[in-house]
Amino acid sequence: MNIRDLIQRIKNSFTHHEDYPNEAVLGFLRVLEKLREEEASCSEVYTQIDEYVEREVDKKDAAQLMPLIREHLDMCPDCCEEYEALLDVLEKTGQD
Repeated sequence: MNIRDLIQRIKNSFTHHEDYPNEAVLGFLRVLEKLREEEASCSEVYTQIDEYVEREVDKKDAAQLMPLIREHLDMCPDCCEEYEALLDVLEKTGQD
């Protein structure tokens, strides 16, 4: 079974469950679709970090919506530094 088949099976199984917020499931699946079968690389995370930070600034649970990004940020100091700098800029911009 390849990753696309697995993603489709997950999508199909979640359509009948109301326990999970649809946005969280869809966010998780978007991340899965963009990633290869191995662990996310810094370049893959970097392409999605702006979306992650925007969700946090909008008071959405970015870690729940994009769990693989959060996991990578917890383990990678370089990406975490980029994330914190972007978050700081957007939070300051929103205060003006």
